Amino acid sequence: MKKQTLIFAACCALSSHALFAAVDLRIDNATILNPIDKHQVNIISNHWLTIQDGKIIQVSDSSQKPDAAQVIDAHGQYLIPGLTDSHVHLKTMPGLLNTSPRARQMQTAFLKRQGANYLYYGVTQVIDPSNTATGMTEFTANGPAPDAYFCGAMPVYQGYNAEGLSYSKLHQHKPYFAAQHSDPAHELTPSQAHAHQGAQPLTRMKSDGATCAKLYFEDGFGENSAIPLINQETAKQLVESANSLKLPVMAHANAVDMQQLAVDANINVMAHGLWNWLAPNTAPSESELPTNVKAVLDTIIEKDIAYQATLNVMNALAKVTDNTFTFSSEYRTVLPPSQIAWYQSEPGRWFSREMGQGWGEISNQQKVAKLEQVFSQGQRALHYLYKNGATLLLGSDTPPAPTYVSQPGLSTYQELTMMDQAGVDLISLLSAATINNAKAFAIDNQYGSIAAGKVANLLLLNSNPLQSVAAYNDIEYVILHGSAIERATFHIDALEKSE
Repeated sequence: MKKQTLIFAACCALSSHALFAAVDLRIDNATILNPIDKHQVNIISNHWLTIQDGKIIQVSDSSQKPDAAQVIDAHGQYLIPGLTDSHVHLKTMPGLLNTSPRARQMQTAFLKRQGANYLYYGVTQVIDPSNTATGMTEFTANGPAPDAYFCGAMPVYQGYNAEGLSYSKLHQHKPYFAAQHSDPAHELTPSQAHAHQGAQPLTRMKSDGATCAKLYFEDGFGENSAIPLINQETAKQLVESANSLKLPVMAHANAVDMQQLAVDANINVMAHGLWNWLAPNTAPSESELPTNVKAVLDTIIEKDIAYQATLNVMNALAKVTDNTFTFSSEYRTVLPPSQIAWYQSEPGRWFSREMGQGWGEISNQQKVAKLEQVFSQGQRALHYLYKNGATLLLGSDTPPAPTYVSQPGLSTYQELTMMDQAGVDLISLLSAATINNAKAFAIDNQYGSIAAGKVANLLLLNSNPLQSVAAYNDIEYVILHGSAIERATFHIDALEKSE
């Protein structure tokens, strides 16, 4: 009997140890803000959270807490999912001038710090809408970096994002381009040509690990319309084929006529805000939208097309055009002094000078005012969508052009602040940066909310993001795959010292 009792006791001890074995990290006393959908955030108090092997293990209020290799007492702090910026471009330093003697050196330094720049501003996932699996590997190989995903870009011959490329070069540089009937297919081998027919590029990108596809609806900037477009029936067929492969389709479009084509093709994600109305506001009053703009936005709402406002685009273009622009202190969190000095030099201001051309006889102040007007149209479109229940996504389009104003991480935070200024409430803002992006790109089984089994990419904030957008710039820890890293580690000063 005594032997049986000892065996039973030993079994109970082993069972208890297995249930409450030591974990890698336990976070106590944080207020957990857990996004549920685009309108709801669950606020959880008096709970603890455990992490093991880079995954969230448990969220509980039990009095029995497992031992942990590291314990963070987060009393008075706020735990949220790491942010996803679903529109970034990871290949090239903003504003790089290839003819500069220091171009290669600057590009190398940029690629090395880029991932840390995003992490400093709480971005733990990024999606590049025009890249490859190889590009993602190169991005993450440069040092600490967010988890990176890509979309397969599908330009058409001589279309936007493929202008000036011969057909053979198009095959070489745009591996997922979409073939059309008028293409010079004879310039490729039969197998090469077949690789771009119908759903073939979609099947290949899916196999390569793409999380989405991207189509282009862009016939020219402003009122220009000389760039060839994808055939509308081809676009619809590609969207249908992509969705059957569980690939959401993003659409590059920012003018009202181009966004109309995109929504008619049944795309899933609008990759830009609707800021180009093609004509002065013809609405009865400044508080109303032009009829054609409102019609497109209403269709976006009706079809539940996820929407990236990308306010950063016009903001960055206005600021780089403004000859009074100066680098604020925030830029010094991501840029070393030597890089700022180059941007302020004559060679570094090449794109600023280019933006100042072609306006006619108007002042610099008037040029900036025109760009700011276009920016305000984007804000108004965003506000209308928000007020009417659209699905909003955080996507900064960093960098949208070779403009030094748009920098990794910082532009994501600025996008959040501009969405806030456009009237998006703070619950919707948190959802746009987390659960909405995860659902839109079908990665919500890993990211977007705080739940057992999901990747432990989290942020511990010192202030409440449901009270102020400034909380996203008040980060204590960035938790990446379960490793709690002090935010200051990713500041440019710390990065420079570690070299």
